[in-house]
Amino acid sequence: MRHKFINSKMLKGKPLSQDHVLSRHVPETHWYHAATLTKMLQSFPVLYIKPDKGSSGTGIIRVKRLNNSESLVSFKASSKKYPNTKIASEVAKRMHRGKKYIIQQGIPLATYRKKPFDLRIVLQKPSNQWLLTWMSAKVAPRSNSIVTNVAKGARDAKIMEVLRGADQQLNVPTVLKELSGVSYKIARKLGSRFPLRIVGLDMGIDKKGKVWFIEANTRPSFHGLNKFDPVQYRRYLLAKKQTEANS
Repeated sequence: MRHKFINSKMLKGKPLSQDHVLSRHVPETHWYHAATLTKMLQSFPVLYIKPDKGSSGTGIIRVKRLNNSESLVSFKASSKKYPNTKIASEVAKRMHRGKKYIIQQGIPLATYRKKPFDLRIVLQKPSNQWLLTWMSAKVAPRSNSIVTNVAKGARDAKIMEVLRGADQQLNVPTVLKELSGVSYKIARKLGSRFPLRIVGLDMGIDKKGKVWFIEANTRPSFHGLNKFDPVQYRRYLLAKKQTEANS
């Protein structure tokens, strides 16, 4: 079986949101429409509007409800307040014409030294079983950062250092167990729908310690990670070699 690159966020997320177990870990996600934005803004304090096809956190718009009449729209390095009646038109100004977008419930990510972080999890399928070969954290550059992508200034960090040093009191063994279990379930679910041999998962931990799925990448980048964690990187390379030999 040859590995297939899947670009669409909606295509990868839908099987997970339809699974009765995994759906508890998937933020509410829909195709973007102005009416959907208005409705979701009443239910969730933070929303993310993302290009359905894209990477590195490029083009993401964040909408944060401040009160019943105003919200904060953040895009690239700027944030500005607008009346809720104008949010949809302001979001539209920041979108690329012709691109499809999704709108997603924002997760109140746990923080490390007051900066939000998420987790980079990579699973590979060198034979018949998925194997977790990489776990690390990505810490945003600022407390108000829109995304935690390394391409946008975040830094890679050791997962144990970040979980143990989080500003919120996390039960680290419980979080790691749930993180591993959910990640394996996601890989198996996606692997049952698409011909995949590797999947990189962006996973989040909220301020209460719950594990969330953020995004799946079927062509995860390992740029710079060989120096960041040589031991894990060797494990990844070994699995990659076995995968290529069996494909």
